[in-house]
Amino acid sequence: MKRLTSFLACFVLTVSTVVGLTACGGNKDTVVIWAAEEEKALMETLVSEFKTSNPDVKEDITVEVQSVWNAQSVVAKDPEAAADVILIPHDQVGLMAKQGLLAEIRDGTAATFATDIKTLNAPATVQQVTYDDKIYGFPLTMDTYVLYYDKTIFTDENTVKSVDAMLTSSMPNIPDSTEKATPFGYRIEDGFYLSMGFFAMGCTLYGENGDNPAACNWNNADGLKFMQYAATNFRQKGKKFKSGDVKDLAINVLNHRQGACISGGWEKQDTFKNADHIGYTTLPSITIDGEQKELKSFSNSKLYAVNNRSQYKGTASRLAAFVTSETSQLRFASERGYYPTNLNAQANEVVTGNPFFQVIRKQLENSIPVPVIPEISRYWEPAKSLGTSLYNGSLKGDDVSLQAALDTFVQSLRQD
Repeated sequence: MKRLTSFLACFVLTVSTVVGLTACGGNKDTVVIWAAEEEKALMETLVSEFKTSNPDVKEDITVEVQSVWNAQSVVAKDPEAAADVILIPHDQVGLMAKQGLLAEIRDGTAATFATDIKTLNAPATVQQVTYDDKIYGFPLTMDTYVLYYDKTIFTDENTVKSVDAMLTSSMPNIPDSTEKATPFGYRIEDGFYLSMGFFAMGCTLYGENGDNPAACNWNNADGLKFMQYAATNFRQKGKKFKSGDVKDLAINVLNHRQGACISGGWEKQDTFKNADHIGYTTLPSITIDGEQKELKSFSNSKLYAVNNRSQYKGTASRLAAFVTSETSQLRFASERGYYPTNLNAQANEVVTGNPFFQVIRKQLENSIPVPVIPEISRYWEPAKSLGTSLYNGSLKGDDVSLQAALDTFVQSLRQD
């Protein structure tokens, strides 16, 4: 959202009137769109195609690199300096809308932006770009996490269907080492992954629909059962389970140091690209009270939103609609491995003919969307603390300690 200086400012700041007129007269106003580093080349291609298809657009368009995950803090710090078209995860929609940082997306006299968003995208993603009954973004991609495993370690697909079966498997040595490979792991210190055990037990975060900031029942009897399971099986000292950075866990699996890990769909395109010995499947089960409880994932979507401070909301909206269209989403699917939100794109052979996309689709059906409400921002740090204390052993494994930790966690979500 960088603007050229006005004619008058340019005149004053330049050494001579002639130089000033030349510098200013040769420039245009600029619309800025954000993209992740690995998506910049594709986005620049899409921008070029947008310019060709929309010759009436007079502004220059620039692609700038910006991480999606901290977009909210970057925009909030200086909305004027942020991009016109911003890429954000859907769980930042509520907070950013409440802060007045996002422009509401509506139908116009010559465009049906809001209607198209509602009718062309998966219902879950429409809900994820909606806050207070208003639409604030154009859905681009939906994602969740799945199980990746080393097929040279777990040769029987039935083994990876059960956490308990993996943890009790006889493991080979790490190549060129006498150390045994770790059977299984995921980032238990991250609330994005910690939640799946509680969801498996039927617990809810912010109520059944994820819209009640006063509701979280993780400290009920079923939540305690998962805590007991985790305290027994997901401790660092047990050497059967490993937590840590998601990328590091994936690299461990890639290099035969670990049998399996849980990570997002993006891992297939990056860490495991062209790795024939890596398999993937939906999340495994855990055994609680003799019953198989299938882990249930968090899911999220990414979207393009329009900066409410943009002076070019019309062009920004048109650009956001273009780069999230059916055609563009299929490009993201084929070139970046992103599962589309557009219903027609989901039905395209690019998606239906891709075995990995079908695993993502199946896991999405057994997932809980990250809540949109602004209060979700309260969740991540307490969840991190809870998961960390479980893993490092600072939280004792007796029922009294586990219950107290859960009560403290739930209470922290209700604080203003």
